[in-house]
Amino acid sequence: MEANKGFFYRNKAYILVGFGFILLTYWYFWLASIADIKYIERFILRMLHGDFTGLLQPYESLGHYQKMVAGLFGPHYKAIAPEDVRAFLDRQELLPWVFAVEFAAFFIAFIVQKGRKKVVVNNPEDRVQIYSLFQRIVILLNILMVIYIFVTGFSITFGNWTGGGEIARFMRKTHEIVGLFWIPVWFVVTVIAFKDIKYFIRPSSKLWKKIILPGSYEPMKRINYYMFVIFGFVLVVSGFLLWYFFAAGEPVATTIQLRRLLLFMHFMGSAILSFFLLETVYTYFISVGGYLPAVITGKAPREYIKQVSPSALKEIKE
Repeated sequence: MEANKGFFYRNKAYILVGFGFILLTYWYFWLASIADIKYIERFILRMLHGDFTGLLQPYESLGHYQKMVAGLFGPHYKAIAPEDVRAFLDRQELLPWVFAVEFAAFFIAFIVQKGRKKVVVNNPEDRVQIYSLFQRIVILLNILMVIYIFVTGFSITFGNWTGGGEIARFMRKTHEIVGLFWIPVWFVVTVIAFKDIKYFIRPSSKLWKKIILPGSYEPMKRINYYMFVIFGFVLVVSGFLLWYFFAAGEPVATTIQLRRLLLFMHFMGSAILSFFLLETVYTYFISVGGYLPAVITGKAPREYIKQVSPSALKEIKE
């Protein structure tokens, strides 16, 4: 039935999200940020050749004053630094509006869709196993760790409002520690939630069916998954390197420009990922009830699965 409908209708989720990314990219890189994009491109090309200092010309060719500035503050201070230096100013002013718009969008969607979808369950005792113990542990760990990472991350971003002290220092330290432990959790989630692998493997492959979550993705849920993979990767790599360079005690002048670029990427990844995480929370917990109990117990009423995810029920039967 859906195959007979127009191209836009069948792919509207991908088209609208793609258009949104074009607008977001333009806003973030050319309006909201004053990072020098051309410099960043040249900096990345130099890193591919093993030069991580950020200097686009040999240090020996710099004048005395230029050498002193580069040694104290790193090269090309204004190229990336404003995203770092202005964090407590611009982010505290812009971020609340960004999240206000996101919450407003979900609230409007909630009204347009006339609230929660009602799932009729006449026989709640007829339950089926949809998640293994291992899958449940990983999913719940991911939920709890992401919540903590975002809370502590925002405590750093809004440091001027929250103030300093022992609590602020504790949240910053634990943000890094929990972030490191989240790396393997993120990786395992990307594996067990890779439902599209079923398009590339033989139907008789029982091993993957035991590892991968049952069912197939609808367009928006597929987008949420791949955004989790892509921008989760950005957060994992940038966060690990920020921690690694700090812990290694490298000379600040030789790594400061790379740290600024990593911080730039880390904030970008968290800002974009947060939207799709909110979308995931909305689709799984708000628009349709009953998801969290299934993750905790591993079981859900057969009628619930049949109405919410018939493809999952088909795989479970097989």
